[in-house]
Amino acid sequence: MGITEVLENGGVGNGNGINSCGGNAYVGTSNSGSERMVNGGSGSENLGDEILEDFDLYWEDINDRMMVSRMVSNSVVKGIVSAVEQEADERMISKEMELAKLKEYLQFHDVGLSKTESLGSPVLGDELEGLNSQKHWNSSDVFLEHEKLREILDGLRNSGKDQFKKLKKGIDRVRGFSSFRRSGSCSELVGLGGILREKESESWVHVDKTLKNLKMTMDAIFIRMDEMIQLSKTSMGQWQEEHLIESELDAVVMQSLIRGMQECFEDKLWDQYRQSRDIRIEKLNEISSLRNDIEIILKSFSSTETGRLTLHGSQDVDHFHRKMSSEHVASSKSIWEEKGRLEDSKSDIPEKFEAASLKHMSREEMVDYFNNMMTKMKREHESILEKKTDDYFALRREYLNLIGRGSVVPHKTDQGEFDFLRKKIPEVILKLDDILVKNKNCPEFTQKAESLDNLKDRIDSLLSENRQLNELLRDKENDMKCMLSEISSAAEKSRQQSLAEANMLKQIDDINLVVEDLQIAASVREEVYTCFLRDLIRKKGREADESSMEFHIMNGIYDIILREAYINAESTGRFELEDSELECLIVQDLYGVIFGEGIKDARDKLKELYQDYLNENEGRIFLEMKAIQREYELTLEVEEKEKLKQMIYQLETSVDEKDKLARDASTALAKEKEHFQLATQELNAVREHASRQQRLVSENNIELDAVKSQLAEALEQIEVLKEMIHQLNQKLVEKVQELKDADDKTKMVLAVSEERQNILALNETKEIEQRKQMETVICTVHGLSKMLADFECRVNGSLETNHARLEHSSCQLNSLAKKTNSLRRTVLLYRQKLEKRCSDLQKAEAEVDLLGDEVDTLLRLLEKIYIALDHYSPVLQHYPGIIEILKLIRKELRGDSAKPVK
Repeated sequence: MGITEVLENGGVGNGNGINSCGGNAYVGTSNSGSERMVNGGSGSENLGDEILEDFDLYWEDINDRMMVSRMVSNSVVKGIVSAVEQEADERMISKEMELAKLKEYLQFHDVGLSKTESLGSPVLGDELEGLNSQKHWNSSDVFLEHEKLREILDGLRNSGKDQFKKLKKGIDRVRGFSSFRRSGSCSELVGLGGILREKESESWVHVDKTLKNLKMTMDAIFIRMDEMIQLSKTSMGQWQEEHLIESELDAVVMQSLIRGMQECFEDKLWDQYRQSRDIRIEKLNEISSLRNDIEIILKSFSSTETGRLTLHGSQDVDHFHRKMSSEHVASSKSIWEEKGRLEDSKSDIPEKFEAASLKHMSREEMVDYFNNMMTKMKREHESILEKKTDDYFALRREYLNLIGRGSVVPHKTDQGEFDFLRKKIPEVILKLDDILVKNKNCPEFTQKAESLDNLKDRIDSLLSENRQLNELLRDKENDMKCMLSEISSAAEKSRQQSLAEANMLKQIDDINLVVEDLQIAASVREEVYTCFLRDLIRKKGREADESSMEFHIMNGIYDIILREAYINAESTGRFELEDSELECLIVQDLYGVIFGEGIKDARDKLKELYQDYLNENEGRIFLEMKAIQREYELTLEVEEKEKLKQMIYQLETSVDEKDKLARDASTALAKEKEHFQLATQELNAVREHASRQQRLVSENNIELDAVKSQLAEALEQIEVLKEMIHQLNQKLVEKVQELKDADDKTKMVLAVSEERQNILALNETKEIEQRKQMETVICTVHGLSKMLADFECRVNGSLETNHARLEHSSCQLNSLAKKTNSLRRTVLLYRQKLEKRCSDLQKAEAEVDLLGDEVDTLLRLLEKIYIALDHYSPVLQHYPGIIEILKLIRKELRGDSAKPVK
């Protein structure tokens, strides 16, 4: 720079002369060297002083220009520093505001979590009752919402990552352009360029820090949201498990209640059956005692009348007795034959009532079969009654005939009456014997008891087997649930690993992109540095050539001057030679200093460039090592994924095996249910048989009533007897009273049994109606309908207990409704929190947009810096590096302004 200014101030005109800047003298020489010094000897004397004055003016001019450049650079630097400080203050304030907002956001989420933990408070319950009346959610809808929110979060995460990548690429481009500009202007700007480089590097570091903080906050928010969704999902799974457990407990309670009611009802039926059996046995005992009494009466008749018989009526009586005995024998034979038939017919009945023969019959066939049996028994009974009535009328006719014949003889009347009583009493005894024989030959009670005990034992065994199978099924279901939970956890792990693999692949792609960008930047820098070094070498070569040319010219000028001075003034030549030598030495020293400083600057710049190149190589090697590590980690993760796939396959095979076991258990349960249904059918058949036996008992009671009426007629005839039979009449009256009491008791028992049968029939009709009604309600209230139906079927009319049970069931329903309401409230709370967090994510996106706006403001600030530098363009024209930087900034701004137009 100094050499060019020297040439400008003391310009050389084609090698012919020197023009002084002061304008005091002109020194010129012709091509032949014939011209001489102007103004004679005074000019030659003051030549050294003028040269010194020219050097002084030159140095003063340099100092003035340096002062101007320093002032300009200081003013520019001060303006840039103030602008950067203002911008940094603004950004610090905005970042502090963002930190305060994030702290408030985190505090809000912590408060929200504490509120979700204390959901049982009554205040939240009162606030959320209105919301529950508006929206009702099912567990399946909630799971679908969770999956949708997870997909939305994944999409937001991917979009946020893409936006961050775009923003980082844009910042890297801006940084690359700025570094390119700095590298182009580093040779000219020493003080100003260093300050700008430091300020710009600080601003870019600040931008990188803000971007990292934003990325970390976004990652933390997404992780927190994933945790919240996972927590809500786990809470929903726990709620579902609790709901299943509660339903199972309700089912167990209902089954125990139904079982208890069934056992109570069976015990009551068994007690009623025992009571009826005891009553029947008592009646049979009474009938047997009555028969014994009648036999005693008959013996007393035979003993009293043997001595009073006369010879006159002996033939008639003998004839009558023969006839009676023959008839009695015939009648007894016929009765015993009939008894045999009845015994055969009745012995066939229990054989036909066996469960083995009735197992394969349907309900209608069984009803038809028993109706046919009942009609057959009725017909046989009617035929027996007809025979008895015929015999009775025949005997009565004979008796009346005998009375008519013996009306002349007075003692025949008494004999006829006694004969009639003698005939009637054996008939009554025979009828009583028939009743006793029938009751003895009908072992329904014992067989029924034994069959009921066997059925009870079989039902207990079936119930125990059913319970065992239910327990096995529950164990299998629990195993299935465990396996499904393991499969779901494995699927989640595989999903997480796939997400991690995707993230790793994305990171590898990002690292590859960064490596490519760094390689491109390094190649560009190398080219820039080579171009810069070439320019420096060329400039330095030109400067060296110019300096050598100037040195030669100055040497030539000084040689000419010294020669002329030597010619003109030999006396003063010595001193002038000494001065010229000193001046040459000074100039040579100045040139040496300038060349040394230039070489030092070039060496320093080369060292800096070499260190940058080494640093870039180290960074590239570090990134390559990172990429190799990531690839190794990816291979490990792929191996783990394959292992997990193998584990999942093994779990699936085990699940299939357990499914097969569950199917086998279900088939076994179905078979046991079929056995249980067959046992219930047998029970129903036995109950029908018991009802039919009760009907037979009622028919026997009717026969007893008929016999009692006949006995009453016989007693009326006995009352006609006078003194001879007074004692017997008294005894008979007592027996009749006892029989009447027994009849009353039997009537009462029959009335009670009929009332109970009516109640049972009404209960059965009610059961049928209620079953029909409750079958329509089973779909909505499954467990409660069973309890209410069985409860209303098996209760004997206690309405108060029914109301109490219904109130209990309503309380249970209210508690379940409260639980469902509380769970719906929790679902709504989770949904509201997710909506709030989505809004927070939108705010984060808005913050990212604000960062983009900040980048735009930085570009605007660059534009302002360009305007400020362009304002000082007349001053900075002496600095070609700054002009090149301005041109680059102009091109960059034009490119940035042209990009959004596209």
